[in-house]
Amino acid sequence: MDITLDGNHTIVMLNGKKVTDFKEGDPVPEKKFDFEPQRGPRPEFGWFGLQNHSDNDIVFFKEVVIKPLKK
Repeated sequence: MDITLDGNHTIVMLNGKKVTDFKEGDPVPEKKFDFEPQRGPRPEFGWFGLQNHSDNDIVFFKEVVIKPLKK
């Protein structure tokens, strides 16, 4: 999975296929489940987090890399 955050533009590629292409202000689908995060603008700088969605989930992260964008 590759996640690109460029200002207010978010692109997510999963196994070479684009699954998210979102710009701040684009329509956002309504929440389907209580555990989904609140919708709203995200900060343009700061920390990020990796998460799972349940105490019963087992999640492993491997080779997490953060790189600055080439401008």
